[in-house]
Amino acid sequence: MTNFWKLRDFRPFSVLYAYIDHEDYLADALFIQEQIPVRFPKEMVKKGEPYHVIFGRVRKKDCDRFEKVLEKLPDKMLLCGHTDYEDFCNDIAKLIRDGLEENVA
Repeated sequence: MTNFWKLRDFRPFSVLYAYIDHEDYLADALFIQEQIPVRFPKEMVKKGEPYHVIFGRVRKKDCDRFEKVLEKLPDKMLLCGHTDYEDFCNDIAKLIRDGLEENVA
């Protein structure tokens, strides 16, 4: 399951990510726990959906730790009762794959 994507960016010292989080921002607590500073330039929300696509910028030296934290997020979602998180992430990943395939064809 993919719940985050590393995006192309031209900044030399930071990396932009997009990841899927719940409207309660469960990933924030994980970032605080692991002491990973994240800047949040944007967020995409579809009205009525509990999940948001969050854009977060981290320093290049924190990328590995950031990705490891996001790998823990599905477990936290399950513990909080959000059993459809994995399905939602898979649906978004499929939309992205299909969009990329259309652009190549």
